[in-house]
Amino acid sequence: MSDVKNTVSKASSSRKGDAAGSVSPARARQFHETEQRMKALSAPTLADVLRLAPDDSRMAKIRTGFGLDGGDPDELTGQGDSLIREQYEALRPILVSRYRGEDDFRGLKMHLDRVVDAVVRSAYGAANFFESRRQIAKDAKDAWRNEHRDEDRMGVDGGENRSDVLVRIAAEHGAKAYALACIASGACAAYAELMGEAWEPYQPRVNRRSLTQEAAAALDDAIGI
Repeated sequence: MSDVKNTVSKASSSRKGDAAGSVSPARARQFHETEQRMKALSAPTLADVLRLAPDDSRMAKIRTGFGLDGGDPDELTGQGDSLIREQYEALRPILVSRYRGEDDFRGLKMHLDRVVDAVVRSAYGAANFFESRRQIAKDAKDAWRNEHRDEDRMGVDGGENRSDVLVRIAAEHGAKAYALACIASGACAAYAELMGEAWEPYQPRVNRRSLTQEAAAALDDAIGI
């Protein structure tokens, strides 16, 4: 083989190798995180909210860096706590019935389940949106992922450039997500104390395997594996 053909052959093999290994660990991790978020959309938990929303440390940095106020965490947590306790006190005489000489809390529990579910879903929606804005801002800051690579240029009016604007937008939604996460935390804590068990989102008892999984299982069974 000539030197030219040898060089072309090596270049072709290199490109094939690059294509085969094009999925970086960071990209794979991002895909996994997106998959987790999609699963959580159907029945988000408080853990899902806290995984995406800014924690106290990050919120402190957002306050300092952007001058944004996510609210007083103790006050917001207290509001979530009071929301559930007030519902409990107001509706206990109505929703708790007597059954075989004992109080039956199932009606009240179902109501509080739904109230906490609404609070957690609201917080998760905000946290999920913050995470998507954060990823967009991160990508804009990463020159290697920029198709145009001009996001870090100065704005036409001498103000913020595009990437700076995206970072600020993410920070604003981070403050919102933090506030709602505090309220959700308070609601879940009050529920656990009043009901004697941790709140969990309702999930119907159905076969959760997808049609694709069912078809694959059938094919595997057909050949005995």
